[in-house]
Amino acid sequence: MIPTPEDHAEITQLLARYCLTLDHDDIDAWVALFTDDAAYEVYGRTFTGHAGLHRLMTGAPRGLHLGGAPVIDMVDADHATTVQNLLFVPTDGFTRSAVYDDELVRTPAGWRIAARRCRFIVADGLADKPDR
Repeated sequence: MIPTPEDHAEITQLLARYCLTLDHDDIDAWVALFTDDAAYEVYGRTFTGHAGLHRLMTGAPRGLHLGGAPVIDMVDADHATTVQNLLFVPTDGFTRSAVYDDELVRTPAGWRIAARRCRFIVADGLADKPDR
């Protein structure tokens, strides 16, 4: 099921805000893009809820997040999945490329991320951790 033009625009904006809030180091605005009980899988660990997301970002490197256009599939009128690629250019370290797999839900505040999995593009395909 393809999204309506309105849902496509709102979901695309949500994922763009994801990158920009991180680039601006606005962690509170970034956390607000997720549902209260969201789960985020990265580096082989899962961070749950807004408190877990804050904890994740406390130790995360800073840099530029360049998100590609998402592929959006509607599950039903209030649920969607997305796949999006990402290039992360840290301020101090090695550039990483990744793929995000998301579960989104429509809330009274608009579309929010309910689950996100980050897998890194490595020599053998996709992995929970980058090569370096």
